[in-house]
Amino acid sequence: MQKKLLAVLFLFIVLSSSAFAAVKFPEKEPDIITRTAQLDKASVVLIYSIVTGTASMPEFKLVQGGGTEATLVGTWENSEETVTFTEDGRFLADEASGGTFSGTYSIAGNVLTLAYSSPQTGTVKFTFTLSGNTLVLSNPQIGDVSYARAGAATQDVIANAESLLIVADDSQGAKMLTYEVSNGAGGTGMIVSSDGYIVTNSHVVLQGTDPEQMLVESVFSQFQDELWQEASQYYQLSDADKQAVVDILLGKFVDYFYENGQISNVNVNYYVINGVSQPGEDLKAKSLPATVKKMGTVTEKIGGQETWGKDIAILKVEKTGLPAVTLGDSENVQVGESVFVMGFPGIGGAESFFNPESALEATITRGVISAKRAQPNGLVIFQTDAAINHGNSGGPVYNDEGKVIGIATFISGARENVQDVGFLLPINIAEEFMNEINIENKKSLINDKYKAGLEAFWRKDCYNAINEMKTVLTLYPGHPYAQDYITECERAIAAGEVSGGPDMGPTLLGLAFIAVIIIIAVLVLTGKIKPAAFFSFARKIDAVEAKTGGGINFCQKCGARLKPGEKFCDQCGTRLSK
Repeated sequence: MQKKLLAVLFLFIVLSSSAFAAVKFPEKEPDIITRTAQLDKASVVLIYSIVTGTASMPEFKLVQGGGTEATLVGTWENSEETVTFTEDGRFLADEASGGTFSGTYSIAGNVLTLAYSSPQTGTVKFTFTLSGNTLVLSNPQIGDVSYARAGAATQDVIANAESLLIVADDSQGAKMLTYEVSNGAGGTGMIVSSDGYIVTNSHVVLQGTDPEQMLVESVFSQFQDELWQEASQYYQLSDADKQAVVDILLGKFVDYFYENGQISNVNVNYYVINGVSQPGEDLKAKSLPATVKKMGTVTEKIGGQETWGKDIAILKVEKTGLPAVTLGDSENVQVGESVFVMGFPGIGGAESFFNPESALEATITRGVISAKRAQPNGLVIFQTDAAINHGNSGGPVYNDEGKVIGIATFISGARENVQDVGFLLPINIAEEFMNEINIENKKSLINDKYKAGLEAFWRKDCYNAINEMKTVLTLYPGHPYAQDYITECERAIAAGEVSGGPDMGPTLLGLAFIAVIIIIAVLVLTGKIKPAAFFSFARKIDAVEAKTGGGINFCQKCGARLKPGEKFCDQCGTRLSK
């Protein structure tokens, strides 16, 4: 049995395959669900709550209960070789590859000395641990090698596991074991303000959870994995029997750790990931650190009865100009109303069948508001048949106008003949929290430009779509999706799938105005016209505009102002008509 515990792998991974499916040119005008999904997918984020700390305990060993010493004499085997120790101090080793070694052995304390005589001579020393039907030989050059006693019945292995004890190693070289460990949880959130405020559930940020206990469970989980691997490697047992052995020894390790181990240096950190990843991209580097600005309670007790609380948290990332969702009014939600949910759910262990970066692609499920449920604390929550899974927590639920009216929060466990039922907290509860710390559902110019680019894309106006999306990237260089639409439009233009060109109207008018100014300047400089004529022309324009004021007359030829009763213009001498 190895005496090391591997640190829990950090939940962030380095991706090695391609980013998820690229944008495709639309065949038809998208419906409200598709429009909202494309508009808000940059505003719906993945949230990780990561707990880190240090686990420490005295080095331990396995001993037979009651101090019973097992004998080395007999036949021991693993997948690579079979070794037999005889009572007269001889050994014989047959390798699976066909080789054979033999010689004599001696024991001094826990040191086993093998003196090889065939096929070559030499001496090798091992320290050994003998526990019932398990033999572990240790050597600095080859590490630990485990054997199982040949012919041991399954029941003997299970009985032996029950008789073993895990105790502190009191040998001279024993030391304190120290490991950096981590654990965590993930969920969904939505950006509600362009200056970096995010709404999610408080249970996503571990409210009501003991971080230290999460790390203890991480230690136990790693020990359990190692036990299973060792049982699979060295014992010919059914999965049920292996599980029985693992459960027995894990229970003994749990008791040992609670009595002798400790967790220290506990830290909780929050990370927000927004958008797609590129091949080889480190998601931890891509993520944005977040802080919790306000947090409600997951559950509360009313008259001794536990009920769901205001399970809302507001996070803040230090970034501005972010795209935000549009919040609706949950007060107006009606039973039977269509809704759809966006988020990052787990898929029941099937993640191993997909590319790892697909975890960053928000999913959509749809349904209706099935009922409104009043709780003992006065909160009214929404029941829905839209699929909600672990990981959806904290994500937005939209109405058929593309506005957020609820937050996916919890599900009732599946029972016989009963499907999972999802429950939503009304968005107005989140807005109460927002109002308390002066946060508005505020959007930036990026929202307007991105929406304009999408609308141009949907109507296959690629030239304007490209212009709008380039503006988005200028305002927000890290926007996760704008470049996808530019790339698809450039492909469609090159393939001749779109007709027409960019809207040149404003540009042509501007060019015409500049041309007129240039022509006038040239004529003035070459003496073709005098500056006075130009200003006279300007006065004529002013005169025409002034005539609408009533009561004031101007010369029709030069535009000079006329005095009442004049028959000739003082400026140009033109005879005036009556």
